[in-house]
Amino acid sequence: MFMFLRPIAAISLATLLLLFSCAGFESPLGDKTIREAYFLGQHHDASTQSALKPYIHILPAPPKGPDISEIRLFTPYAQVIEASSAQSAGYSAQQAAADYHSHADTIVVRFHIEFTPTYGYIESDRDRTDLAAEKGLSIRSEDFWQAFNAGLSQHDQWIEPLSREGEPIFSHSSDSNEMTGAYIWLTYDAHDVSSDEAIAEIFTPDGQHVTSTFDLSALR
Repeated sequence: MFMFLRPIAAISLATLLLLFSCAGFESPLGDKTIREAYFLGQHHDASTQSALKPYIHILPAPPKGPDISEIRLFTPYAQVIEASSAQSAGYSAQQAAADYHSHADTIVVRFHIEFTPTYGYIESDRDRTDLAAEKGLSIRSEDFWQAFNAGLSQHDQWIEPLSREGEPIFSHSSDSNEMTGAYIWLTYDAHDVSSDEAIAEIFTPDGQHVTSTFDLSALR
């Protein structure tokens, strides 16, 4: 009896260890995974949106101040889906594989900052004290996002990014071209991020501390 149970226990333990070792986001991506991500992106439909949904967190607007409306955390797998989705006809699975292999694996976090009635394109003495304009009003500079401190942490430790970039967002209506917010991108070496909970967080100039938790053990 014991001779029979011991092999079963050994097999069960080996299976559990295999499952745990496979948990978490994949890096590097295998050829099959790249093709799967490529075709998901090429669908350009609800299946593409559904595949990317776990990587995109929509946040509630604050009572006042800038609105951190969305935080995205894209693993290498999600990046291939997004890159494929951005391409139209003529973009092949072979090109998607070549694009993926052209750079090292990264984790990309994007913060979307939106202006609100209390933190907008026009600055006032309510949110700035060093105004030089005579009327107490000025246009917010395009690099305003530099005043936001964003990062990614695990186990109460911030991870050092490879790069930090920002870009203002403008409306493109027929009668105006007004700045409406900005994106902040943080790029991390995938080897510096473990398959565990990761907290994307950002400190705003008005004192908000906005966070969103991504479970990297459940994302591909």
